[in-house]
Amino acid sequence: MTQNGGLTYQPLDFVNGGFALANFNLTSISCPSTLICYIVGNQGLIAQTLDGGATFQVTNETVNGNLTLNSVSCQTVTTPACVAVGSNNSMYILPILSGAWTAVLNSSSSGVGPANYGQVAISGSTILISAQTTSGQGIPGLVVSSDSGVTFQFSPISQADAPQGISGVACQLSGTCIAVGPGAVLQSQLSTLSWYPVAIPQSFSQQAGFLQEVSPDPSGSFWLTGSSGTLIYLSNGVSQTSTGNGLWIFELQTLPGSGISETVGQVGCSGSYSCIAAVYSLSVNGSVYETGAQISGQSSLQTP
Repeated sequence: MTQNGGLTYQPLDFVNGGFALANFNLTSISCPSTLICYIVGNQGLIAQTLDGGATFQVTNETVNGNLTLNSVSCQTVTTPACVAVGSNNSMYILPILSGAWTAVLNSSSSGVGPANYGQVAISGSTILISAQTTSGQGIPGLVVSSDSGVTFQFSPISQADAPQGISGVACQLSGTCIAVGPGAVLQSQLSTLSWYPVAIPQSFSQQAGFLQEVSPDPSGSFWLTGSSGTLIYLSNGVSQTSTGNGLWIFELQTLPGSGISETVGQVGCSGSYSCIAAVYSLSVNGSVYETGAQISGQSSLQTP
């Protein structure tokens, strides 16, 4: 964790009643406030801190070693406060911050079938979830709830616009949402959930082929991330047209070194000029990169 804007980092010792979580793989974190954060991982793990990381408690855990929670997303104003999703159509909802998590058992009623949920985004009472089949095939569409997780529907996206499916989704408070998959970037408004392809510049076609996740930036822009060191800053150059095809600007960000063997996960920002990217690889230990400079094309991120 860092408590000084990424200048220094220190490891966290997760302890719950004396049981250290050394054997858990942590997959995602969301911090709806400066004091409250939720972390998810394998074995159905949900851990929380209510004091800015000074202490953590395990609020959910399962003996099912095949259950992995892949993503958690939180908000501060409306309900649900947080949603966590993962393998085998697993979903947990936190109605209010610091409350109790509840397992959701009816998300597969959307018609998506047996699936592993990838990334979740929430905005107000709307929940958007990307998914893959249990065999790993991308699904061209999103699992959607418009009533805080009471009911679910499958919102399809044209196979031509997302030939390898959708793997990530994120939304801004303005209602603008971006969904990504290998070689695909799409945009929509929460009010319509009609998805339109974002034209990918030819010079970005190779990097776009590695896209896996998307993270919102406080400025109203988005970070597109994936394997082979893929890190793209996506900003909206003009107001969106009536068809939803606004002019989006792609800016390539570079990590120290080649970054070819690294996968860039989610990006978190505390301001327009202060962002942190989590990076991992099968061959090296996980790394954290930060930027403190104004975002611009070909800017580089530094490791603390």
